[in-house]
This record gives sequence, structure tokens and C-alpha cells, in this order.
Amino acid sequence: MLLVKKNIQLLTLAVAFVFAGSSHAAVGLLSLFEQAQAQDAKLAQAKAQLQADQEVINQAKALLLPNISGQVAYQQNDFSKSVFMAAKESLQEKLVLNQSLFDASAWARYEQAKSLVQQSLLQYQLSEQDLVLRLSQAYFDVLRAQQLLTLASAQKESTGKQRDKISEGVRVGLTNPVDLLEVQARYDLAESDEINGQNQLSVANEALSRLIRAASVPHLKTLTLDTVLPPLADKPAVLADQYGDKNLTVKLSEQKLSVSEQEVDAQRAGHYPTLALQGSIINQDGVLSSSASASPYPYQTNSIGLVLNMPLYAGGMVNSQVRKAESLRTANQEGLRNSKEQARLDILTLAKTVVLGHTRLAALRNAVKSNDAFLAAAEEGNRVGMKDLVDVLNARTQLLKAKQDLANALYDDVMNRLRLKSVQGQLSSDDLAAIEAYLRDAS
Repeated sequence: MLLVKKNIQLLTLAVAFVFAGSSHAAVGLLSLFEQAQAQDAKLAQAKAQLQADQEVINQAKALLLPNISGQVAYQQNDFSKSVFMAAKESLQEKLVLNQSLFDASAWARYEQAKSLVQQSLLQYQLSEQDLVLRLSQAYFDVLRAQQLLTLASAQKESTGKQRDKISEGVRVGLTNPVDLLEVQARYDLAESDEINGQNQLSVANEALSRLIRAASVPHLKTLTLDTVLPPLADKPAVLADQYGDKNLTVKLSEQKLSVSEQEVDAQRAGHYPTLALQGSIINQDGVLSSSASASPYPYQTNSIGLVLNMPLYAGGMVNSQVRKAESLRTANQEGLRNSKEQARLDILTLAKTVVLGHTRLAALRNAVKSNDAFLAAAEEGNRVGMKDLVDVLNARTQLLKAKQDLANALYDDVMNRLRLKSVQGQLSSDDLAAIEAYLRDAS
């Protein structure tokens, strides 16, 4: 029995350890995106707008379907003199059917509604892409701020140590006091950089926590400075030609043009006749008056027929509405042309930026290595008396600058790749999964 209790205690401790460890596990892009997706107000607004716009199709379809209405009317009449067979009072029950047979405007509105829903769907997809970019930017802003703060703190610490050594040298008369002034000035700058880094990290944390609707930012997976992302599969010009028309803004402009073309058709339909089938059933229950007496007189009327409505003249309104619709169509044609040109330029520019960024990252990694070697040589030179402490400080500052440039370039490269996917119209959570494959759980 004692052994069983002991095993249960061990099992309980193991489970507690697992859950305790999981609570501190680093969080990646995908899980935060799912969290933001469920909480983001802009995306929720776009979704609600899409649901509202989808009802436009049902409303346009209703104009093509049968329209049935019922009516009940009660009426009393008072005549100044006796009228033969006149109704003193009547009760009428009426059922009316109206079915459109030909209405060019209604059909144009129905097709236009389809385009409007597609337009709204593209707007929602743009909102999804925007959320991916906003979350990624906030995520990597936190990582960037953490990295730069770590480097700034390391610079402050190493400068402080150098200052203490030089101060000791000045005290015993072995070091020039001017060197102490220089290292003190650098220490003050390093302290300022650290404070600025703390502020940037605080701001970045606030932005990310607001986006995921959390009280604080969880422990994040990091992107190490030695991460090497793959080069682009195609040349920038090829990507621009291949994805220019797939850009969501271009597709949105195409739908706007389609809506404006259907608006022209709908307005021109004001010149066309309409044809409808109308039928009715009328139950009339009246009390007739005569010179002698009043008597009930119920009867029923059934009717069915065709109604042709031919517009003749409306004061020039239809022609004016057509001209307005045609001008808006021209405006949307030019808008589509501009969207295509801008999309191609954006793809070309971002693709070239990614290509050059890939090359620059390789150069910056070499710069970190060479500055690291230079620092080691300066420290060795100081040890044997060939370099002073200021030379070591200069070498350490150059190494810090190289690491800062590398960190900034790496995070910029990641965001430029995501932006490139966005202007190609291909950005999705799968791209976050591809980036997350390079993230590591920092210990």
C-alpha cells in the first residue's frame, strides 16, 4: 500500500513537472497568429462586412422570384341619396401574385451582386494578409528589440569593465587621463543605448500583447543571427510577370470594374420595357343598398394577365445615369491599369530587395567574423603591450555595430519576404509555418 502511494506521488510530481515545463515553453508565430485571428477587431469587422454583403445576392435574387402579397380591406360608405345596388359596406380579401418575366435591370443587378460579393471576399482576404503582416511585424519587433537590448547591455558591461581598468591605471599613473574621459563618454553613450533599447522593447511588447489580446507577451521562439534563409526561386522580373495579375489589389480592381460595367447595363435597362405576369384572387363580401332594403352580396374575382411597361420619357434621367455609370467605368478601367502597374513594381522592388538582402546578410556575417577576429587580436595585443585599452574598446564597439547591423538586416529580410508574398497575393499562414521552421526555443 505504501508503495502504491509512493508511485502515485511520483506520478503526480511528473505530471506537475510536465505542465510546469509546458507553461514556460516558447511560443511561435503560428500559435500567436491563431490567437490574433480569434481576437483581432479589424479581421472581425471584415468578416462581418463579408457576411452582410453576401445578403446582397439574396436581395437581388428576390427581384427575379415571385412576389406574393395578401390584403384585407373593410370599407363603409355613406351616400347623400339612395344609389341602386351601391355597397353600404364591404369586406375585401385579396391575394396577388407578381412574377417578373423580363426585367433587364433586375438581371443586371443580380450579376452585379455576385461581383460585389467577390469584391467583399477579396477585401476579407486582404484583411487576413494584413493580419499576417501585422502579427509578424509585431513578433519580430519584439525579437529585434530583445536582440538589440542584449547587445547594448553587453556593450555597457564591457565598457564599464574597460573604464574600471583605465581608472585604476590612471590612479597609479600608468594610463593617460584622457583615455579615461574617452571611455567614460562611451560608457555614457552605451548606457543611453541600453535605456533606449529597454524603451523599444517595452513598446514592442505592448504592440504584440494588444494584437493577441494578452496581459503580457509570452516567451517567444527566437531567430538566431546565423539563420540563413533560402534564396528566391525565380528572378525578380519573372516573379513580377508571373504574379502581377494575382495580386489581391489587382483582383479587387477587376471586380470593381466588373461592378461598374454591370452598373452601366443596369442603367441602360431604364430604356427597356419590362414584362410581368400578374394574377389575383379577390373575395368581396358587401352589403348592397337599394331603395327597398339592404342585402348581402358576396362574390369572387379571379384574374391573370400580362403587364407590359414601356418607358417613354423620364426627363433625361436615364441618359444622365448612363453617362455617369460609363464615366465611373472609365475611372475603374484606369484604376485597374494603375493597380497592375503598381503590383508589378511592388513585386519587382521587393524581390530585388530580398535578393540584395540575401547577399548583404552574407557580407554582414563575414563582417561579424572579421570584427570578432579583430577584437581577439586587439585583446592579445593589449596583453603583450602592443595595444592599449582604448584600441580594445574600439574593436569591441565595431563588433557590436556589426552584430546590430546583422540583426536588423535579418529581421528586415524576413519581413520583406512576407511582404513579397503579400504583393504576390500568396501570403497565408503556411508562410508563417515556413518561417517558424527557422525559429528556435531560446534557453
